[in-house]
Amino acid sequence: MTAQLIVTCSLHLAEVRNFADATGQRKQFEEKLNELTAYLPGDWTVELYKDVASFSFFWTETSSTGEGGLIGGLIYHGRHDGGGNGGAPTFSVNLDFCNGWRIHT
Repeated sequence: MTAQLIVTCSLHLAEVRNFADATGQRKQFEEKLNELTAYLPGDWTVELYKDVASFSFFWTETSSTGEGGLIGGLIYHGRHDGGGNGGAPTFSVNLDFCNGWRIHT
């Protein structure tokens, strides 16, 4: 069983899904969203929050006993941030150019 995803920003999630549909990236987005919970046991939760970067999210992992896990971002990269070169507006680094979402911890 995988961890439960708790969405605290359902309107933002809907907006990102609409954007992903419009840009032909919905499958890639949903795969990355699923990866956030896929490797955790069923007694864990992943909370999803709106991030300051466009079309991006902040997330946290928590066990049923209150133990904290990883914290990170599901960040949208593309031409607007040099594909994740560390510059504005995402300030997140990828090893290679990305046009889509990447999980950062």
